[in-house]
Amino acid sequence: MSILLLTFLGSTAYDNIPCQIWQDMHTAGCGSGWSMHALAIYNSCVRPSWSLCLAIITLLGFNGQLHPICGSSVLNWNGWDPIAKLSFGMYLLHPMVINLWFLSRTSKFSYSHVDFVFLCAGVVAVTFIAALLVGILVEWPMSKLAKQLETRIERRKRKTNIQSENNMDA
Repeated sequence: MSILLLTFLGSTAYDNIPCQIWQDMHTAGCGSGWSMHALAIYNSCVRPSWSLCLAIITLLGFNGQLHPICGSSVLNWNGWDPIAKLSFGMYLLHPMVINLWFLSRTSKFSYSHVDFVFLCAGVVAVTFIAALLVGILVEWPMSKLAKQLETRIERRKRKTNIQSENNMDA
């Protein structure tokens, strides 16, 4: 349970608003207030610890040992199937969506937590719709054609193998 808490509810060095270039983090109430050494240690350890915790959760899930915390039912939920089928397309399309979103702005970007949440939700939604369109129009028809081609090639191989066996027997 502590692994899940550390993974998903861990502490962050960036709880406060970001400092402007002219502000001092120790007097303006912005930034983390952590020392440079603490920030360096945090930034060098946070990603490896995140990866380790996710690896442990994944290993427990694959071994079927995640039942005490209801992880198995969440990870095996059927609602993940459409997202899983579109995840690679979303991965490929999200940089283009983000670039179009930000580079087409005509005004400066002012940061607030609410704006950031809605911006992320909008990027995810547009990326999901774009990946769905690419999947419907390109990926799934090509996959169907590739399967048909593979079955035809497999049938021809079987025919030639049967004919060559018959010729050897005769």
